[in-house]
Amino acid sequence: MFRALVFAAALLSAATASAQCTGDGVQLYPAPGGIVPTNMRLLLEGVGTAKSPVLGLVGKPLKLVSTDHEVKLKVTKGWESSLGRATVILKLAEPMQPDKRYFLNLQEVLPNVSLLNGQVGAQPSWLSGKGPDAKAPKWVKRPAVSEGFVRRSPQGIARFVKLNLALREESPSFLVVKLSPRRLGLSPQQYLLPVQGNTAYLGHEACGGAFSLEDGRSYRARIEAFDAAGNLAPSTPPVDFEAPSAQGP
Repeated sequence: MFRALVFAAALLSAATASAQCTGDGVQLYPAPGGIVPTNMRLLLEGVGTAKSPVLGLVGKPLKLVSTDHEVKLKVTKGWESSLGRATVILKLAEPMQPDKRYFLNLQEVLPNVSLLNGQVGAQPSWLSGKGPDAKAPKWVKRPAVSEGFVRRSPQGIARFVKLNLALREESPSFLVVKLSPRRLGLSPQQYLLPVQGNTAYLGHEACGGAFSLEDGRSYRARIEAFDAAGNLAPSTPPVDFEAPSAQGP
């Protein structure tokens, strides 16, 4: 029904993530330009200085517009990172019509904001598919940590662990991770991770990110997988790992 799409990188590959930081602005998931189910659920992330303005959209009206149809969007709070990121959920009041291009005019509500994962100077848009996505994703390979890495740059230290996984799903997918230190008394973190192919990167860049990882600390990650329509995959056992250490030999 829908062509399998890869989310544009909110978290970059290991080499790139260590070399630079995502700038101030917003990111949209599914990434603009792709084909999406008619019942998609948009996620809008604010990064850096755009974090507070994005959170300020909760409760305000937005809409998707095509040449002869518009769909109202309800903005609700999603997830907030302690490292300069926040995501809100844009829920459609009704399905989009099939085979139409829909535009989101962000400049009306976020003037002068930079779109970090879309075409520069263009309104973000999506092409609606043939119909809704009513099937939940299914695990082909449950998430597992394959490696951890630390990179130093002029901005600071980037620290990630790589999650390998595989989902049977035709729409774009993402993970919501609840990350808890194994030591009692420390608060858990919960945030969004885009799925890039069959991988996701859990951690932070040198100057911000989704999850704060401390040197050598043990963590437990409880992972939920959703598709672009909000369908939830079956539950999966938690993943335990140790954060990579930046200490030299």
